[in-house]
Amino acid sequence: MMRHHLRAALVLLAAIPAGAFSRPVAAQQEANPVNLFVADLRYVHGVLSLGPPRKLTHDVGRNSQPSFTPDGRAVLFAAQREGGQVDVYRTDLATGVETQVTHTAENENSPTVQPDGRIMVIRWKPETLFREWGPYLYKPDGTADQPVLPGPDTVGYFARADAHTFAFMRPASRFRVALWDDRVKTMVDVDSPVAGLPPQRVPGARAVSYTRTDSAGRNVIRRVELDSRRTSDVAPTLLGRTSHAWTARGVLLMGRGNAIYAMDPARGRTWRRLAAFQRGDLRNVTAYAVSSQGTRLVFYSTLKVPLHVVLRDSLQAGRGALEAVALVRRMASENRAAYEVSEGGITSVGTDWLAMGKAAEAVEVLSLAAELFPRSPDAQAQLADAYRKLGRNDAAAEHYRRALALNPRTTEAEKAAAAQVEKALAETVTVH
Repeated sequence: MMRHHLRAALVLLAAIPAGAFSRPVAAQQEANPVNLFVADLRYVHGVLSLGPPRKLTHDVGRNSQPSFTPDGRAVLFAAQREGGQVDVYRTDLATGVETQVTHTAENENSPTVQPDGRIMVIRWKPETLFREWGPYLYKPDGTADQPVLPGPDTVGYFARADAHTFAFMRPASRFRVALWDDRVKTMVDVDSPVAGLPPQRVPGARAVSYTRTDSAGRNVIRRVELDSRRTSDVAPTLLGRTSHAWTARGVLLMGRGNAIYAMDPARGRTWRRLAAFQRGDLRNVTAYAVSSQGTRLVFYSTLKVPLHVVLRDSLQAGRGALEAVALVRRMASENRAAYEVSEGGITSVGTDWLAMGKAAEAVEVLSLAAELFPRSPDAQAQLADAYRKLGRNDAAAEHYRRALALNPRTTEAEKAAAAQVEKALAETVTVH
C-alpha cells in the first residue's frame, strides 16, 4: 500500500512518471527545472513541418501538464515553484505574459478549460491524498467551484472525451484508463497497465488514445471507442516513450532526446524525425498537446538531461548493463553539472529491472546509485535487495549493514526504514 501511494503521489506532483520503490526513498534530487516550449505546426504541399520553438518559462521550477485554451491564444499549465506548492499558471502566447491563476492551499494539476469556461483540475493535498476530491472545477478567476465526481477517486489525469464522457487515468498498483459517464454516474476501467498521462482525443473519431506500457519500453499507443468501449492498437511508440499528441489531420507526435518525431498511422508504422534542436535546454523533449486549431504544439524539456533517462534508454536499446552503467558513470564524472543525477531516478531503473527478474543487471545499476550517493542508506538497501535476489547473501548482508550504519534514525520514516532493513538482514543471515 505504501508503494502504491508513493508512486501515485510522485506522478501527481512531478508530472513525470516515477519508478516504484521497495521502501520509502529519501530522494537526493538535484535542481532540474522543467520548461515549456511552443512551436508552430505547418503543412506545406501536404508535408508537416515544425517551426522554431519559443520558450514559455524561464528555468524556474517544474512547469508541466500544459493545455491550450480553446481559442489557442494561451497555455494553461501546472507549475511547482517555491515550497513545492503546485498552482495553475497561464501564459498569453501573443505577449508572453505569465499569470498565476490559482492561489489555494491545495495543489492543482492538469488544468484544462472546459466548454463552459471553467477550469478542470486534479485538486489534492499531500496529507489527504486519495481521501478528498480529485477532479474539480474552478471558476476562470481561479477560485474553487465544485467537484466533478460524486465522491473522491484516485484519478491522476483526464481528458474530456465528449459532452458527457471523461477518460480518466486511475493510479492503482499500475495505472488504469477508465471512462466516466456523467449521465449514469458510472466509471468503467477499460485497460491496464497504461502510462500516467492525459488520454488524447483521436481526430475524426469517437475515441480516445492512451499508451499501454511494457516493462521493456516497447510501449503501444492504443485507442478505446467511446460507444463500444472496445480497445485496439494504433501504433508502437518511440522506444521507451509514452507521451503522444495528435495533429488535427491524424498525425501522431512524440518527443525523444533533442527531437520531435511524427507518424501517420494511416500510412505506416515508421516514426520520422520532424525537427531536431541544437540548443542546450532542449535535449530531453516530451511532446504533450496540440491546439484545437491544429496550428501549435506545446512540449516540455528538462533543463538538464537526467542520467537515469540515458541509462534506461541505453538498456532498452539493447546495451548490456555493464556498458550502459559505464557510459553513465563516464558522463557523471566528466561533466556532472550538465546532467541531473537523481538517486530516485537511478534506483528506479534498478528496481524495475529487478522486478523483471534481471537481478544481475539490477546489481550493476544499483551499484552505480550507491557509488554516486555514498551517504544514502536507501541506495545501500536497494543494492542489498538485488544481491539477495541474485542469491549472493554475503554481499546482501554487507550492504544491509552499511544501510543501517548510514541511517540516522531521527525521523519516523528513517526508523521505519531501519526496521525494514533489520528484518531483511535477519532473514538473509538466517538463510545463509
